[in-house]
Amino acid sequence: GLNKNAVSDYWANVQTNTNSVMQANETIIQYNEQYTAPEQIVNVQSDVDVYIPQNPTNNENTFVVIIANENYNKLADVRFARNDGKVFGEYCHKTLGIPTTNIRRYEDATFGVMLEALADIKNISKAYRGDLKVIFYYCGHGAPDELSGEAYLLPTDAFAVSPKTCLAISSLYEELGLMKTISTTVFLDACFSGATRDDSMLLSARGVAIAPKLDMPTGNVAVLSASTGAETALQYADQGHGLFTYYLLKKLQETKGNVSLGELSEYVTRKVEQKSTVVNRKSQTPTMSVSPLVINKWQNWQLND
Repeated sequence: GLNKNAVSDYWANVQTNTNSVMQANETIIQYNEQYTAPEQIVNVQSDVDVYIPQNPTNNENTFVVIIANENYNKLADVRFARNDGKVFGEYCHKTLGIPTTNIRRYEDATFGVMLEALADIKNISKAYRGDLKVIFYYCGHGAPDELSGEAYLLPTDAFAVSPKTCLAISSLYEELGLMKTISTTVFLDACFSGATRDDSMLLSARGVAIAPKLDMPTGNVAVLSASTGAETALQYADQGHGLFTYYLLKKLQETKGNVSLGELSEYVTRKVEQKSTVVNRKSQTPTMSVSPLVINKWQNWQLND
Protein backbone atom coordinates (compact mmCIF):
# COMPACT_ATOMS: atom_id res chain seq x y z
CA GLY A 1 0.00 0.00 0.00
CA LEU A 2 0.94 3.68 -0.08
CA ASN A 3 2.83 5.20 2.83
CA LYS A 4 1.77 8.37 4.63
CA ASN A 5 4.11 10.59 2.58
CA ALA A 6 2.71 9.21 -0.66
CA VAL A 7 -0.82 9.83 0.57
CA SER A 8 0.11 13.40 1.59
CA ASP A 9 1.59 14.01 -1.86
CA TYR A 10 -1.59 12.64 -3.43
CA TRP A 11 -3.74 15.06 -1.41
CA ALA A 12 -1.46 17.97 -2.24
CA ASN A 13 -1.97 17.26 -5.94
CA VAL A 14 -5.73 16.97 -5.46
CA GLN A 15 -5.94 20.32 -3.69
CA THR A 16 -3.77 22.02 -6.33
CA ASN A 17 -6.29 20.95 -8.93
CA THR A 18 -9.37 21.97 -6.95
CA ASN A 19 -9.85 25.39 -8.54
CA SER A 20 -9.43 24.10 -12.09
CA VAL A 21 -11.87 21.27 -11.38
CA MET A 22 -14.52 23.68 -10.11
CA GLN A 23 -13.93 26.10 -12.98
CA ALA A 24 -14.56 23.22 -15.37
CA ASN A 25 -18.06 23.01 -13.87
CA GLU A 26 -17.54 19.57 -12.38
CA THR A 27 -20.52 19.56 -10.10
CA ILE A 28 -19.85 16.38 -8.16
CA ILE A 29 -16.42 16.86 -6.61
CA GLN A 30 -15.12 13.40 -5.74
CA TYR A 31 -11.67 13.43 -4.21
CA ASN A 32 -9.73 10.26 -3.52
CA GLU A 33 -11.87 8.22 -5.90
CA GLN A 34 -8.88 6.25 -7.22
CA TYR A 35 -7.19 5.54 -3.90
CA THR A 36 -8.67 3.63 -1.00
CA ALA A 37 -6.25 2.39 1.62
CA PRO A 38 -6.75 -1.34 2.39
CA GLU A 39 -7.91 -0.69 5.94
CA GLN A 40 -10.51 1.83 4.72
CA ILE A 41 -12.38 -0.43 2.29
CA VAL A 42 -15.96 -0.85 3.45
CA ASN A 43 -16.96 -4.48 2.94
CA VAL A 44 -20.28 -4.05 4.72
CA GLN A 45 -23.24 -3.62 2.40
CA SER A 46 -26.17 -2.06 4.18
CA ASP A 47 -29.80 -2.63 3.32
CA VAL A 48 -30.09 1.10 2.62
CA ASP A 49 -27.28 0.80 0.04
CA VAL A 50 -28.84 -2.14 -1.81
CA TYR A 51 -32.31 -0.74 -2.55
CA ILE A 52 -32.55 2.97 -3.30
CA PRO A 53 -36.03 4.04 -4.50
CA GLN A 54 -36.04 5.84 -7.83
CA ASN A 55 -38.27 8.78 -8.73
CA PRO A 56 -38.36 11.16 -11.73
CA THR A 57 -35.61 13.79 -11.78
CA ASN A 58 -37.83 16.86 -11.53
CA ASN A 59 -36.59 18.55 -8.34
CA GLU A 60 -34.62 21.07 -10.37
CA ASN A 61 -34.54 23.97 -7.91
CA THR A 62 -33.02 22.04 -5.04
CA PHE A 63 -29.24 22.13 -4.56
CA VAL A 64 -27.20 19.87 -2.31
CA VAL A 65 -23.83 20.35 -0.60
CA ILE A 66 -22.31 17.14 0.77
CA ILE A 67 -19.06 17.23 2.76
CA ALA A 68 -17.86 13.77 3.80
CA ASN A 69 -14.61 13.85 5.77
CA GLU A 70 -13.21 10.43 6.58
CA ASN A 71 -9.45 10.46 6.09
CA TYR A 72 -7.73 13.00 8.36
CA ASN A 73 -4.06 13.85 8.00
CA LYS A 74 -3.25 14.19 11.69
CA LEU A 75 -6.40 13.06 13.51
CA ALA A 76 -8.29 9.78 13.84
CA ASP A 77 -10.26 8.86 10.73
CA VAL A 78 -14.07 8.94 10.72
CA ARG A 79 -15.04 5.41 9.75
CA PHE A 80 -17.76 5.12 7.06
CA ALA A 81 -17.99 8.89 6.44
CA ARG A 82 -17.24 8.65 2.72
CA ASN A 83 -19.85 5.92 2.32
CA ASP A 84 -22.32 8.10 4.24
CA GLY A 85 -21.78 10.99 1.85
CA LYS A 86 -21.80 8.84 -1.28
CA VAL A 87 -25.06 7.06 -0.46
CA PHE A 88 -26.76 10.24 0.76
CA GLY A 89 -25.90 11.77 -2.62
CA GLU A 90 -27.45 8.78 -4.39
CA TYR A 91 -30.67 9.23 -2.42
CA CYS A 92 -30.70 12.94 -3.27
CA HIS A 93 -30.55 12.11 -6.97
CA LYS A 94 -32.55 8.89 -7.26
CA THR A 95 -35.12 9.27 -4.49
CA LEU A 96 -35.51 13.03 -4.07
CA GLY A 97 -35.29 13.64 -7.84
CA ILE A 98 -32.48 16.19 -7.71
CA PRO A 99 -30.36 16.44 -10.90
CA THR A 100 -26.75 15.32 -10.51
CA THR A 101 -25.66 18.76 -11.73
CA ASN A 102 -27.24 20.20 -8.56
CA ILE A 103 -25.34 17.90 -6.19
CA ARG A 104 -21.95 19.04 -4.97
CA ARG A 105 -20.11 16.27 -3.14
CA TYR A 106 -16.76 16.95 -1.49
CA GLU A 107 -14.79 14.06 -0.02
CA ASP A 108 -12.04 14.54 2.55
CA ALA A 109 -12.30 18.32 2.24
CA THR A 110 -9.57 20.62 3.49
CA PHE A 111 -10.44 23.96 5.10
CA GLY A 112 -9.97 25.75 1.76
CA VAL A 113 -12.28 23.32 -0.01
CA MET A 114 -14.95 23.69 2.70
CA LEU A 115 -14.86 27.47 2.23
CA GLU A 116 -15.12 27.02 -1.54
CA ALA A 117 -18.15 24.77 -1.04
CA LEU A 118 -19.90 27.53 0.92
CA ALA A 119 -18.93 30.18 -1.63
CA ASP A 120 -20.29 27.99 -4.44
CA ILE A 121 -23.73 27.49 -2.90
CA LYS A 122 -23.93 31.20 -2.02
CA ASN A 123 -23.27 32.08 -5.68
CA ILE A 124 -26.00 29.67 -6.76
CA SER A 125 -28.42 31.25 -4.30
CA LYS A 126 -27.70 34.69 -5.74
CA ALA A 127 -28.17 33.45 -9.30
CA TYR A 128 -31.54 31.94 -8.43
CA ARG A 129 -32.63 35.08 -6.54
CA GLY A 130 -33.91 33.00 -3.64
CA ASP A 131 -36.06 30.66 -5.76
CA LEU A 132 -34.32 27.48 -4.56
CA LYS A 133 -34.08 25.00 -1.73
CA VAL A 134 -30.75 23.99 -0.22
CA ILE A 135 -29.75 20.78 1.56
CA PHE A 136 -26.42 20.89 3.42
CA TYR A 137 -25.06 17.57 4.70
CA TYR A 138 -21.85 17.11 6.70
CA CYS A 139 -20.29 14.02 8.19
CA GLY A 140 -16.89 14.07 9.81
CA HIS A 141 -15.27 15.36 12.96
CA GLY A 142 -16.76 18.13 15.04
CA ALA A 143 -15.10 19.43 18.16
CA PRO A 144 -15.35 22.25 20.70
CA ASP A 145 -12.83 24.90 21.56
CA GLU A 146 -12.03 23.88 25.13
CA LEU A 147 -11.79 27.48 26.37
CA SER A 148 -14.72 29.16 24.62
CA GLY A 149 -16.97 26.13 24.07
CA GLU A 150 -17.44 27.23 20.44
CA ALA A 151 -18.29 24.27 18.19
CA TYR A 152 -16.36 23.63 14.95
CA LEU A 153 -16.47 21.37 11.91
CA LEU A 154 -12.98 19.98 11.31
CA PRO A 155 -11.48 19.85 7.81
CA THR A 156 -9.15 16.98 6.98
CA ASP A 157 -6.03 19.16 7.25
CA ALA A 158 -6.84 20.24 10.83
CA PHE A 159 -4.56 19.21 13.66
CA ALA A 160 -6.27 21.19 16.43
CA VAL A 161 -9.39 23.29 16.94
CA SER A 162 -8.57 26.75 15.66
CA PRO A 163 -10.74 29.59 14.33
CA LYS A 164 -8.16 30.06 11.57
CA THR A 165 -8.22 26.49 10.27
CA CYS A 166 -11.65 25.10 11.22
CA LEU A 167 -15.22 26.07 10.32
CA ALA A 168 -17.16 27.44 13.28
CA ILE A 169 -20.77 26.30 13.50
CA SER A 170 -21.71 29.91 14.23
CA SER A 171 -20.06 30.97 10.94
CA LEU A 172 -21.78 28.17 9.01
CA TYR A 173 -25.19 29.14 10.39
CA GLU A 174 -24.53 32.81 9.64
CA GLU A 175 -23.47 32.13 6.04
CA LEU A 176 -26.42 29.83 5.37
CA GLY A 177 -28.83 32.16 7.17
CA LEU A 178 -27.84 35.10 4.96
CA MET A 179 -28.66 33.18 1.79
CA LYS A 180 -32.04 33.85 0.24
CA THR A 181 -33.75 30.47 -0.09
CA ILE A 182 -37.18 28.93 0.19
CA SER A 183 -35.68 26.60 2.79
CA THR A 184 -32.24 25.46 3.91
CA THR A 185 -32.13 22.05 5.58
CA VAL A 186 -28.93 21.03 7.38
CA PHE A 187 -27.97 17.50 8.45
CA LEU A 188 -24.91 17.21 10.70
CA ASP A 189 -23.61 13.69 11.37
CA ALA A 190 -21.01 14.94 13.80
CA CYS A 191 -20.82 15.58 17.50
CA PHE A 192 -19.12 18.55 19.13
CA SER A 193 -18.05 16.98 22.41
CA GLY A 194 -14.52 16.12 21.26
CA ALA A 195 -15.27 12.38 20.96
CA THR A 196 -14.93 10.16 17.87
CA ARG A 197 -17.33 7.70 16.26
CA ASP A 198 -15.68 4.82 18.08
CA ASP A 199 -16.15 6.76 21.35
CA SER A 200 -12.50 7.64 22.01
CA MET A 201 -11.42 11.23 22.63
CA LEU A 202 -10.25 13.28 19.67
CA LEU A 203 -8.50 16.37 21.00
CA SER A 204 -9.48 16.91 24.61
CA ALA A 205 -6.51 17.18 26.91
CA ARG A 206 -8.83 16.41 29.81
CA GLY A 207 -9.97 13.14 28.26
CA VAL A 208 -13.62 13.98 28.88
CA ALA A 209 -16.43 15.02 26.59
CA ILE A 210 -17.34 18.71 26.63
CA ALA A 211 -20.81 20.17 26.16
CA PRO A 212 -20.32 22.79 23.41
CA LYS A 213 -21.91 26.20 23.29
CA LEU A 214 -25.17 25.98 21.34
CA ASP A 215 -25.65 28.29 18.37
CA MET A 216 -29.06 29.13 16.92
CA PRO A 217 -29.62 29.09 13.14
CA THR A 218 -30.90 32.23 11.44
CA GLY A 219 -32.76 32.93 8.20
CA ASN A 220 -34.71 30.07 6.60
CA VAL A 221 -32.54 27.39 8.23
CA ALA A 222 -33.44 24.22 10.15
CA VAL A 223 -30.73 21.88 11.46
CA LEU A 224 -30.99 18.22 12.44
CA SER A 225 -27.86 17.19 14.34
CA ALA A 226 -26.75 13.67 15.22
CA SER A 227 -26.41 14.17 18.96
CA THR A 228 -27.00 16.49 21.90
CA GLY A 229 -24.55 18.32 24.13
CA ALA A 230 -21.67 16.17 25.34
CA GLU A 231 -22.92 13.02 23.59
CA THR A 232 -21.03 11.19 20.84
CA ALA A 233 -22.26 10.68 17.26
CA LEU A 234 -21.65 6.94 16.98
CA GLN A 235 -21.23 4.49 14.12
CA TYR A 236 -23.48 1.60 13.13
CA ALA A 237 -20.73 -0.82 12.17
CA ASP A 238 -23.05 -3.64 11.08
CA GLN A 239 -24.53 -1.33 8.42
CA GLY A 240 -21.34 0.47 7.36
CA HIS A 241 -22.74 3.92 8.20
CA GLY A 242 -22.91 6.46 10.96
CA LEU A 243 -25.92 5.62 13.13
CA PHE A 244 -27.59 8.98 12.41
CA THR A 245 -27.05 8.76 8.64
CA TYR A 246 -28.29 5.18 8.50
CA TYR A 247 -31.70 6.11 9.92
CA LEU A 248 -31.84 9.27 7.81
CA LEU A 249 -31.42 7.08 4.72
CA LYS A 250 -33.75 4.41 6.08
CA LYS A 251 -36.66 6.84 6.37
CA LEU A 252 -36.02 8.18 2.86
CA GLN A 253 -36.02 4.57 1.65
CA GLU A 254 -39.22 3.58 3.46
CA THR A 255 -41.15 6.67 2.33
CA LYS A 256 -39.57 6.79 -1.16
CA GLY A 257 -38.64 10.38 -0.29
CA ASN A 258 -42.20 11.50 0.38
CA VAL A 259 -41.66 12.66 3.95
CA SER A 260 -41.82 15.98 5.75
CA LEU A 261 -38.87 17.26 7.75
CA GLY A 262 -40.99 17.01 10.89
CA GLU A 263 -41.72 13.32 10.26
CA LEU A 264 -38.11 12.65 9.29
CA SER A 265 -36.66 14.28 12.42
CA GLU A 266 -39.13 12.47 14.70
CA TYR A 267 -38.25 9.09 13.16
CA VAL A 268 -34.48 9.62 13.16
CA THR A 269 -34.49 10.87 16.76
CA ARG A 270 -36.55 7.94 18.03
CA LYS A 271 -34.63 5.26 16.14
CA VAL A 272 -31.18 6.60 16.98
CA GLU A 273 -32.08 6.92 20.66
CA GLN A 274 -33.24 3.30 20.72
CA LYS A 275 -30.49 1.70 18.63
CA SER A 276 -27.60 3.58 20.26
CA THR A 277 -28.68 2.24 23.63
CA VAL A 278 -28.96 -1.34 22.37
CA VAL A 279 -26.00 -1.57 19.97
CA ASN A 280 -23.51 0.93 21.40
CA ARG A 281 -24.77 1.01 25.00
CA LYS A 282 -24.48 4.78 24.89
CA SER A 283 -27.00 7.58 24.77
CA GLN A 284 -27.27 9.46 21.47
CA THR A 285 -30.12 11.91 20.96
CA PRO A 286 -30.45 13.76 17.64
CA THR A 287 -31.71 17.30 18.05
CA MET A 288 -33.41 19.98 15.95
CA SER A 289 -32.20 23.57 15.97
CA VAL A 290 -34.48 25.93 14.11
CA SER A 291 -34.30 29.59 13.18
CA PRO A 292 -37.05 31.68 14.81
CA LEU A 293 -38.10 32.73 11.29
CA VAL A 294 -39.24 29.21 10.40
CA ILE A 295 -40.30 27.92 13.81
CA ASN A 296 -43.86 27.34 12.54
CA LYS A 297 -42.92 26.17 9.03
CA TRP A 298 -40.05 23.70 9.11
CA GLN A 299 -42.12 20.66 10.14
CA ASN A 300 -43.94 20.76 6.81
CA TRP A 301 -40.89 21.17 4.56
CA GLN A 302 -40.59 18.49 1.90
CA LEU A 303 -37.20 17.49 0.48
CA ASN A 304 -38.60 15.97 -2.72
CA ASP A 305 -40.27 19.00 -4.32
